[in-house]
Amino acid sequence: MADDTANAETGTRCGFVALIGAPNAGKSTLTNALVGSKVAIVTPKVQTTRALLRGIVMTGPAQLVLVDTPGIFAPRRRLDRAMVTTAWGGASDADIVAVLIDAKTGLDDAADAMLQKLDEVRQPKILIFNKVDLVGKEKLLMLAQAGAARGKFEAVFMISAKSGDGVGDVRNWLAEHVPAGPWN
Repeated sequence: MADDTANAETGTRCGFVALIGAPNAGKSTLTNALVGSKVAIVTPKVQTTRALLRGIVMTGPAQLVLVDTPGIFAPRRRLDRAMVTTAWGGASDADIVAVLIDAKTGLDDAADAMLQKLDEVRQPKILIFNKVDLVGKEKLLMLAQAGAARGKFEAVFMISAKSGDGVGDVRNWLAEHVPAGPWN
């Protein structure tokens, strides 16, 4: 009871944000950009993130616990299935799910399959197109419209996690929308 009163007075917010997407969509790069420090391995090698990795972001009265997940793809081996299961488990345990799509790759069959399965996830979702600096504005507009039409997203963002463009907008939106509560 005292914690609820303290939260009302301080206005603190805290929530888990799962970053999901295909391998090399930029989940680890975005995690590092949001945290402001290198906490996740970033490499062109696919499936470097094999387990859930957490990074904490403090922004104003909000604490964001980012959950960087393994890439989601069509698994062939038992290890692949375990990593994909881990990624979806991270999404179902989060307060907000951030779906990253590589803007250069676009809404291919793999992204479409992921977006269809995302309908099963009940948490609020945002759609983030990453690597927008590598794509023309006309294609980005078409991607944003097509992506927003494929799911119920609270917001759609265009970012370049590598350069930091748009990352502050994502951070601010998340800070305003994670649940009210004490910091972890």
